[in-house]
Amino acid sequence: MAAGVTPAGVDRRLAVADRLLREPELVEAAVWPRACTWLIRIAVEHAVDGYWARTIPAVATTNRRAQFVVLRHREPDVGPAAEELWSRLSRAAHHHAYELAPTASELRTWHGEAERVAAVLGA
Repeated sequence: MAAGVTPAGVDRRLAVADRLLREPELVEAAVWPRACTWLIRIAVEHAVDGYWARTIPAVATTNRRAQFVVLRHREPDVGPAAEELWSRLSRAAHHHAYELAPTASELRTWHGEAERVAAVLGA
């Protein structure tokens, strides 16, 4: 299993994201929403990586999109939601001058969804 791809690694990233949501002054005002987004996205990715490492290690060698296609079929209760969450986080994580950063409310929602995905996937 790659470094950080452990239940503790997922929990640690979600805990830091939660702290940023509660204390955004810890980093520069313009930075905290994207930093929080990246932490949540990485937590989701590590939860998925851990799931594949435990269930079908060969799937872990495919690209992320392929992993989510297989996950939708293997885990229909969480796979589609995990894929949608990852896509939203991916879009939000990349800064574009013409787009606003995610709001605290969006980030809190995504954080809760990431906790659910991690719990169901066993991370």
